Amino acid sequence: MATSRSTEPSAPIIVKHPGCPQWGLGYLVEERDEKRFYDFEDGLNHSIAKAFWSKLEPVQLGDDEASALEARIRGLRDRPSAAAKKQRARVVAPPLTSFDEQVASFESQFEGGFGGPHFIAEERGAAGAVAAEGGKKKSKAFKQSAIETARALLGKAELEALLAAGNLADFMERIAKVHKAATGLLHPLGDLIPFNKMPAEHHRAYAEAVVDLLYGAGDYAARFDRLAGVLAAAKVATWPLATILSALVYPEEHVFVKPSFFEKQASVLGFDLAYDRVPSAEGYGRMQALARELERRLRERGLAPRDLMDVYAFLWRTISPPKLSAKS
Repeated sequence: MATSRSTEPSAPIIVKHPGCPQWGLGYLVEERDEKRFYDFEDGLNHSIAKAFWSKLEPVQLGDDEASALEARIRGLRDRPSAAAKKQRARVVAPPLTSFDEQVASFESQFEGGFGGPHFIAEERGAAGAVAAEGGKKKSKAFKQSAIETARALLGKAELEALLAAGNLADFMERIAKVHKAATGLLHPLGDLIPFNKMPAEHHRAYAEAVVDLLYGAGDYAARFDRLAGVLAAAKVATWPLATILSALVYPEEHVFVKPSFFEKQASVLGFDLAYDRVPSAEGYGRMQALARELERRLRERGLAPRDLMDVYAFLWRTISPPKLSAKS
């Protein structure tokens, strides 16, 4: 199947992405703003920026095969919207607390807010803690040290060099160290143990997806879906594993996600969070929007989170009402 390219080649109707075999075949649905939008057999719509069109391989199918593919993809595409409607109905429930109560709870726990010494000691941790602590037992306030660890170990040049050399063992060791630094975020049974048992045949695909996620030039949504697809193929697709790396390397832009907490926060703010249990860029976009809305409301109250990791800390510290004392 030869492919000749003119200055502006016409968009192939059916394609595959060699770098993302888990997507399956894709059917062109729209082209605009120098992007092509394909519905793929993974049930998701992936947008491909112009700079990456050349990476798509056209696929020739007979008329009957093409029609069957389109019908099958439409069926897969429609499934998430039905699930989303079901999710909306499930999520809408009386909130356990109010935003006013959350703010009051936070201020009672952390005098001085996000910049106060109590929050630094209990949640964020001090800058430079990685180098200062050395071999000492890790502080319970680990988030800053986890961010610094991720940025130190997951640099673009280092990861690309390991990948180019085929040194997947060292690559995965760096990921494991970052995960260990963030053990207060990742659950041992639900996230860490399954991830550490990932079969070796998935390591290269995972490593390539991580480099693309953190440093790729394409749309973040497509890069997120690529990583989520690799995690799904390795049977370790959890929201925490899909979001932890970006949240640590780019905490100003990306947020760490534990769906149960976000569901409760969405109920408090009256935010439509409809999403699927399997990580996806579409669902992550709503999680990110919720975090931004929460950040905006915090700033309106005079609180100043330094980034979305602080916003997450506020959420998990305050989303459940305080337990009543046995003496009360």
